[in-house]
Amino acid sequence: MSKEEKVPFETIVFSGVTFKVINRHEAHEIIGDLTDFKDQKIYNVFEDTWRFPNYEENPIFLLAEEDVEMDSFEMDFSTEEHSDIFILGFIFKGNLNVAKLISSYDTDNSPALIVLGKTTTVNINLFGSVHYLGGGLQCDTLAGEYNHGELFVKGDLTAWLVYSDDMLFHFERFTDVQAIISNNRPDILICSNVQDTDGSIITVENYLPSTHKLSDIVEDSFFENSDYNEEILGNNYLEIFKEGLSILDYDKKDKYMYTDFRSQFIYMVEVLSENEELKENGKIVRHISGTTYLFIPFDYEGKKYSQISEEISNGFNIRMRALWCHEDEEIMLILEYLDENGDPKYQWMNDENAPGIELFCVKHATIKTFGILTTAEVEDDEEDDETEYAEYDSSFSLEDFEVQFGDYALPEDLIKLYKFQQEYGSETYSECFGLLIIDNKTGIKTWSEEEEFYNSFIEFAGANGSGSSYAFWLIDNDLNNCPIVVFGDEGGIHVVAENIRKLIHLLTLDTEISVDFDSCYFYKDEEYYEENENKEEFQKWVKTQFNLDALKSNEETEEILNEAKVKYKRKLNEFLTKFDIEIGEEEE
Repeated sequence: MSKEEKVPFETIVFSGVTFKVINRHEAHEIIGDLTDFKDQKIYNVFEDTWRFPNYEENPIFLLAEEDVEMDSFEMDFSTEEHSDIFILGFIFKGNLNVAKLISSYDTDNSPALIVLGKTTTVNINLFGSVHYLGGGLQCDTLAGEYNHGELFVKGDLTAWLVYSDDMLFHFERFTDVQAIISNNRPDILICSNVQDTDGSIITVENYLPSTHKLSDIVEDSFFENSDYNEEILGNNYLEIFKEGLSILDYDKKDKYMYTDFRSQFIYMVEVLSENEELKENGKIVRHISGTTYLFIPFDYEGKKYSQISEEISNGFNIRMRALWCHEDEEIMLILEYLDENGDPKYQWMNDENAPGIELFCVKHATIKTFGILTTAEVEDDEEDDETEYAEYDSSFSLEDFEVQFGDYALPEDLIKLYKFQQEYGSETYSECFGLLIIDNKTGIKTWSEEEEFYNSFIEFAGANGSGSSYAFWLIDNDLNNCPIVVFGDEGGIHVVAENIRKLIHLLTLDTEISVDFDSCYFYKDEEYYEENENKEEFQKWVKTQFNLDALKSNEETEEILNEAKVKYKRKLNEFLTKFDIEIGEEEE
């Protein structure tokens, strides 16, 4: 524990409220024992990380000991009057009532918001730190962005919309929640009381998939389509938040309440039942980025059923199924959490008229699956339609994948990996890794628009969940002799492996690469590690194809990285500096 810091003054006014100024030690007495839903402590104010750094001058916490009311509360590290302080966090011992907006400072880093009482506002927009609302939250819209942030809400949550874009949300209970939307993957967790195998009731945290698209509940001008054809909030919503107004469209009630789901589902079953692929294979299935979309008819206890389902793997192991019984004309909706063998651990099941946001997940998954299965059916007839669908769909052809390589012949090892991914699906065998079609050089051009630079690399795979990518560095006419580099989504270009086979070996650790400006590395934290569903198949395949044993430790990956650095680091650095690209300290 560090030496106790002195506070520069006793009180400070922020957003019209007088706060008491306290140091880390005093803050620790208040928040040091706060826990998550696994009884793990959330805050260590002495940790000296980007959240609570020691290197800033005059680090302080601001404390409100009574209930607080504000018009707006936009967190910042300092004030105009006191520009030389660094606010680590705002602590409210009582209730916090804000008329318009509660907002963090920046997606990369923000003071922490810690409220021990109830929080009430119209709009709340959080990121950049770990935030804690201990007495429940009541709002119109809760939005969170980016993986530098995390939110814990204990008590009741009342909200029309909960929206996460790559930020973890943890909730104790949904009292009244209309819609939850996770952009690209489940990032929202809710506690549930379920029955254990011995009959006892236990509380577990489960990821809850999206219940809607943004267009189902948000006014049309406030969302847009991302590069991956996902609906995301646009850049204009914050101004509305600041005015204390809503971005929601309450006239879309028929959409967000799924009032016409029964007739929609019957229509889906009828259309898919006439599909030629179904007649040939007995099912229609697509594997996209670790998720399986399926339509299949079957018989059970003398009755005919048709099932539309979405199953999310990648460690989430969630399956959502909608079933149509042809004899009874009944619809059954099922949300299931699966064990490592693919068998249900626990489930929610009811008909399409039953209340509960858990069943909204299934309705949303059903409509999404229908769209994917029918889009794939006509995709070949729309060759001129340059959609982004193929960029995250692992079902693209080898010929389409080869286009981005121009005149370079694909290494045989890469072709083998392509065939493995076609069988098992992208991102199902090594965390967040997947071969991609990236043929426009847009990402590489953000580093330099000089032709010599961007034509010296061929991107071919996603490297991690935050947007980094793997590329061949074209120093030889034979790609087998070209090293693999990683382009970091937050900066840094680093040599990773001597060749594609060495990269495949690195993938057997089943851990995504971490990339920053100074370095890149693989780190498996056994406490939080969740095995990918096809990890074992991949490791067996690597052993059979290349006679390479699966990597078991972070140290083994470091050996492969260091071999590549010794061989290519200096040469890469010289190449980058030629185009005025700054290199990290470790790389100098």
